[in-house]
Amino acid sequence: MKIRTIQTGSTLVSNAVPNRATHRFTYAYTGLFQRRSKRIEVPVKCFYVTVGTHHILVDAGWSKIVRTRPLKHLGFGLWYASEPVMAEGEAACEQLAGQPIDAILMTHLDCDHISGLHDFNNIDTYTSAEEIAYARQKRVRYGKLTRGLTFHTINFTSDNDAPFGKSADLFGDATVFAYLTPTHSAGSVIYKIVDGNKFALIVGDNGYMQDSWLQGLLPGPLYNADNMRKCLAWIKGQSLNPDCLGIFCAHDTRMLNI
Repeated sequence: MKIRTIQTGSTLVSNAVPNRATHRFTYAYTGLFQRRSKRIEVPVKCFYVTVGTHHILVDAGWSKIVRTRPLKHLGFGLWYASEPVMAEGEAACEQLAGQPIDAILMTHLDCDHISGLHDFNNIDTYTSAEEIAYARQKRVRYGKLTRGLTFHTINFTSDNDAPFGKSADLFGDATVFAYLTPTHSAGSVIYKIVDGNKFALIVGDNGYMQDSWLQGLLPGPLYNADNMRKCLAWIKGQSLNPDCLGIFCAHDTRMLNI
């Protein structure tokens, strides 16, 4: 197993995005009624995974389009809430040029995870049916970025050991498992990468940083707060397992690679 962290620039957001406790206003994570000069810069990452015979990209980060046409690409609302910052050569398609990618797995469809999909062609891309339905319902949160994209839906089955009772062995060879986690969004997914007895988790925005699961910090954008608390506790438990090689999340300031 190899997991390479790909940082695709960063985003300027309210400090309520990684930790909603910093503001009393429920929608503070949107940046409303806050000075833009007070925003924090948060890394935007995706992950290139090699395991077994598979070469996988988990999430896609920012597209190279945000360097020149951020407003047109995102729309004003998403740009205002999550202003992208990207230097030349930082897009995933640029950093992974020439590398094989068999599939792209989405943890969820927020703009800073889905944007980079627009730089890739003819690669099978997977997400949950629950996330697709939620993105269609919550247009204000998701904007127009799903337009023109095609997804395969993950076929979950019952699993008493999964944090919310549903999992999928994506390739049928016990190397990549998907867990449905209705937390940050209705169809968020955690991916477990397995090599023998060892494993790593790629948790999307089920935790913006290590302190999220160590201290139980809730992010600003939420689908279900109680579910998020349960998921963060589960991630913390997994992180303490001696066979766990690492917990990877999209906005951690740590640059993990294994």
